Amino acid sequence: MTTTECAIIGAVLTGFLAAFSLIRLLARPLHLSPEFTRKSIHVIMGLTCATFPWIFHRPLPVWILALIATLPILGLRTIPFLKKHFGKVLHGISRPSYGEILFAPAVATVFQLAGGDVLLFVIPILILTLADAAAALAGTHWGKLHYISGKGKKSIEGSIGFLLVAFACISIPLLLSGTINTPNALWIAIILATLAMMTEGFSDRGLDNILLPVGCFFILQRLLPLENQALGTRFLVLILLLALVLTAFRSSLLSGAALLGSAMLGYGCAVLADWRFAIPPSIVFVSRLITLRAGNRQKPPGIDAVISHAIACLPWVLAVSFHHISPDLGLAGISTSMAIQLVILYLSDGPSRFWNRLTSSQTWFVRGTISLTASLPILLFRNLL
Repeated sequence: MTTTECAIIGAVLTGFLAAFSLIRLLARPLHLSPEFTRKSIHVIMGLTCATFPWIFHRPLPVWILALIATLPILGLRTIPFLKKHFGKVLHGISRPSYGEILFAPAVATVFQLAGGDVLLFVIPILILTLADAAAALAGTHWGKLHYISGKGKKSIEGSIGFLLVAFACISIPLLLSGTINTPNALWIAIILATLAMMTEGFSDRGLDNILLPVGCFFILQRLLPLENQALGTRFLVLILLLALVLTAFRSSLLSGAALLGSAMLGYGCAVLADWRFAIPPSIVFVSRLITLRAGNRQKPPGIDAVISHAIACLPWVLAVSFHHISPDLGLAGISTSMAIQLVILYLSDGPSRFWNRLTSSQTWFVRGTISLTASLPILLFRNLL
């Protein structure tokens, strides 16, 4: 760590502390809502982080800053005195959220992945900062049409607000960069904004603070090199996915968040690897839709089920994306993993002492982990595929 890097870290932390203290002082006399104060901190931190490519030239100081920023937030959650006197600024909302804990590590992760590319870093951070705040505030003040998202609910109005602000956060930097023509910039903006809106829609308990920036980074990285026709094709596929979600929402017992998450998982597999990788999770998704419509009386699966499927298949997709294994081996791995997931789902639908001991989240995590682990022997055929 150089002296300059240490000084910059100190200045950033001092600015965060000053903003945090000021909002805490103004919250009560101005009758600011807990959601507004929390999002104010969120926006200040995000806009500051968006300047990192110009003030930091390597990931190490960003990771150190993330560690220093995260530890006090953990203290606000766990130390009674701090939680009582300062915690309401971040934790004054009724729903459980881990977003503030995930925020700084997510920023550091994207900075590491971007490798100095300003657009690949700034655009995901702006989406996380401004579009997410717009969704929360629009949903709070104008939200009338709601859908279930995990243990809470979100509004159509909030999602539309997110989409519009996200489009601006993407299109403006792309156009100002001068490296991408206007039609391509607009195609990329509408595709990425729609995908980000869907991600925010199914994210629960603050998970959007990690899913949005990291997911937007990977999608944007894949979209930037594409030509106009290829971008148009991907937009058409995205519209078909949204139509499927809306149709299934009317006829399925799955929650809106689970439907959005399932669509995003399939689309993400196709973008990160190739279109064939969307088939195995889609088969699981359709089979569950059929089962639930056939009159299964158990509690319908929510977003935790999608996380389970993601645990089972995304490692294979990412291994192919980073060229650690061949596409054929990855396809065999994800197919095996999702087939095992499907078998476990049907075997565990009935009464079971083991599954009954677990919470819903634990159940789906265990199912996903078992499916992934059981598929790993496919790697033994590495030399054949």
